[in-house]
Amino acid sequence: MRSSLVTFLVIIGSFVAVANIYPILFPTELPIGRIAMLETPRELPNAEFTDQAGVQVDLKAFEGSYVFVNVWATWCEPCREEMPALDQLSRELRGDNIKVLPISIDVNGAGAIERFYKRHELTDLPVYMDPAQNIMRALNVVGIPTTVLIGPDGRELGRMVGPAQWDRPETVRQLQEIAGS
Repeated sequence: MRSSLVTFLVIIGSFVAVANIYPILFPTELPIGRIAMLETPRELPNAEFTDQAGVQVDLKAFEGSYVFVNVWATWCEPCREEMPALDQLSRELRGDNIKVLPISIDVNGAGAIERFYKRHELTDLPVYMDPAQNIMRALNVVGIPTTVLIGPDGRELGRMVGPAQWDRPETVRQLQEIAGS
């Protein structure tokens, strides 16, 4: 009986050790954020969403600036993985003519997003939400996360589907070159 318990504990200990060492031995890294630019910018319909205070906002409110829209949700694991890099990107682009707009499709309201930001120490991202998923229809988003770059004239310039490491120097450089910053 005692040897069975020891064997059991050794097996459990091995699983715990492997679970802790696995990410070190096999790190998962998100791909570099790279917007696939369109040959011809695409007209977009207007879409409404709400800000942290529940005030209706639409894409037209951001015309005149480049807008980096990231459609995401707190329950989406790939979205959660990329949010710290998106927060850093927002910091890197501060002062440039590019606005980072993460728009959550969560149905739990601003409180859930604010708690997520606090838990993950995200300090440079605004809170926008669209539980009705108007933004997904307007931008023709079929899965999250999806990031769409919109030009100052309100037309889509390009996009990337899937999570990305948005704070890489080459990504920041690409966006600054597009915006002429």
